[in-house]
Amino acid sequence: MASTGKTKRNVVLMYGEPDRFSPLLDGEPEVAAAPVTVKTKVWRWKQDAGWHFATVPKAQSAQIRSKFSGAKRGWGSVPVRIKVGETQWETSLFPEGKSGTYLFAIKAGVRKAEGIEEGNTIKAEISLRS
Repeated sequence: MASTGKTKRNVVLMYGEPDRFSPLLDGEPEVAAAPVTVKTKVWRWKQDAGWHFATVPKAQSAQIRSKFSGAKRGWGSVPVRIKVGETQWETSLFPEGKSGTYLFAIKAGVRKAEGIEEGNTIKAEISLRS
């Protein structure tokens, strides 16, 4: 049976150009969510330990929970990229069960590069990573 232009035209009118409606074509990057900016205080895990952390405030934790909910991994952690000053690193946010907030560790190299000490208030940009 011979194909008519009319049938093909009706399919195109009905469904649009086949290649134009693909949700994400191969090779196209996903659009990343805008970073969440937080202002928070640096604290130390234990006085004799070297681990330094920052707690994401409740409002921003709720925002992260809603924006990044599909990216959770083990223990409810969320893989992120954090930028403080000129220093950027990859880490994870971990939920703090009692308060409903997230926290993240600040590496010694980051603290040294940015002059961060326990008790300092920092501004951090948090972006989702895959």
